[in-house]
Amino acid sequence: MADSDEIFLALDGELEASAERIAEVLGLEPNGGFLDWSREWSYTLGARSFDGKIGVYIGLNDFLPEPGEAQAMDGYAVAVDVQVRHRKDAQEAETRGVFEALIAGFPEAPTLLSHNVTHLVAAYLPGAGTFTFAPRTTLDDPDIDVWKPWVIGG
Repeated sequence: MADSDEIFLALDGELEASAERIAEVLGLEPNGGFLDWSREWSYTLGARSFDGKIGVYIGLNDFLPEPGEAQAMDGYAVAVDVQVRHRKDAQEAETRGVFEALIAGFPEAPTLLSHNVTHLVAAYLPGAGTFTFAPRTTLDDPDIDVWKPWVIGG
């Protein structure tokens, strides 16, 4: 199981302002500020499914497709990396909780939930709701017909 899962949001504006808004919505605690090496803002969050903390890192979406290819997350500016390093059994539930909290806090923002930037788990579109994809749906071209109706800019 992955160390982290990524949530992609279609938010406008500067990364620092987006990170501050996300931190406020989720109730994040600063954990080292801006990390130059990864170009992300570092936070922690009290876990929902166990007694402990999870890591939350907010950065620009820098997962770029190969020339001529499309990825589901291409139209989403912000990436939220959720890490549950010492409780792999809780990774899925913790990330899903963050995804749902972001949808509630940013109902105007299209949002994607991915597992290890490999599989597309769910997508939220304002006015259409949330769609959960079949297991092992990729974020890449082979599954574009499956995810295209549920993403922006793909």
